[in-house]
Amino acid sequence: MTVLFRTWLSRSLSLLAIFACTSALADTTVVVPRPYTTNLIDGKPYKGNSSELNLVEGEHQLVIRFEGNYSTKNNVDLVSGEPLVVNFKTNGKEQLTFDLPLIRESAQAKAFLKNQKLHLVDKNTKAIKEANIFELPKKEGLQIGRDYQEELLALGKAFQQPVINEDGTVSAGGNVQQAALTNTVSGNKNLQALEMLKYWYNRADPQTRKAFQHWVITQQ
Repeated sequence: MTVLFRTWLSRSLSLLAIFACTSALADTTVVVPRPYTTNLIDGKPYKGNSSELNLVEGEHQLVIRFEGNYSTKNNVDLVSGEPLVVNFKTNGKEQLTFDLPLIRESAQAKAFLKNQKLHLVDKNTKAIKEANIFELPKKEGLQIGRDYQEELLALGKAFQQPVINEDGTVSAGGNVQQAALTNTVSGNKNLQALEMLKYWYNRADPQTRKAFQHWVITQQ
């Protein structure tokens, strides 16, 4: 009985190992090289610390940002770049990364960030994968608490960006859905308008903001 149990257990563990390997192969891994950090995955904040992301088959959008620390004992030297938005599609069985050059010093980081040219590549073959990569528009001032998803919505470039069509339908991710109620469509339109207003208001200088506030008051 003991021998039979051991045989059954051994076979079961083997099957589990095969299943685990098969499941792992079904996911695409994307390695985001340091000092880049991942901020958004498909429109949702990424709270993890791992540089390796596991993604299923389909379309994806990442927002990553260069945050290098080149400080010494006598000097604080932090170098950051504008966020990069990476749009791509995967078959679910890829190992991807970015062709970030080796950067050892602050001066090298600053020189790289002037253009910040990155490609999404196959981790094994180094072949460039088709992807749409662009920088978010530069924002002046303090960057803490910056809402990248809000900015993407305002630009009309968010992941599966909702679009209100002229016939009252709502398109998202290539799918068209009929809005159930008129106020639902109106609400979505108003949400997009609000996000755009907030985005451009935050980009404006103090004088322009003051002029806009005066204009809003006079409209009431």
